Amino acid sequence: MTTFTIKKATKDDSGLVSKLICELLKDLNERSGSNFIIDSSKVENTYIELLSRDNFAGYIAENTLTNEAIGVITIAQATAIYNGGDFGVITELYVDRNLRSVGIGKSLIKNALEFARVKGWKKIEVGAPNKTEWPRTIEFYKKNGFEEKGLKLRISI
Repeated sequence: MTTFTIKKATKDDSGLVSKLICELLKDLNERSGSNFIIDSSKVENTYIELLSRDNFAGYIAENTLTNEAIGVITIAQATAIYNGGDFGVITELYVDRNLRSVGIGKSLIKNALEFARVKGWKKIEVGAPNKTEWPRTIEFYKKNGFEEKGLKLRISI
């Protein structure tokens, strides 16, 4: 059994966060057949920039025996009238593919929810992947208290 701890990520953890986010992006590329090029230095620099904001946080799961980073979650503030003002959005969540279903993701969400409570946010959203292609992901979030509310669309400008 894997034992782990969760800690709030700092600027000193930027390399670990970047590595885990790049693993997440690799997984997404593989599942979608995308050839999106992942720039780890850009990921790390973006994390450092976002961390300077008080409405963003990241948490890392570490294996207590090896001190290896095995999971990450990031959460940021969004604002919308339909959500009653400020709320949180889980922007990334990744757990090492060999260590899934042992409680790491659940613990990462628990820490993100606590951050949201401290900020006074009453709701948390997460982008929903395609239900037929990602059924385990949808079920994971539902088991952790999330309700299906549709998916999101995006445009880059």
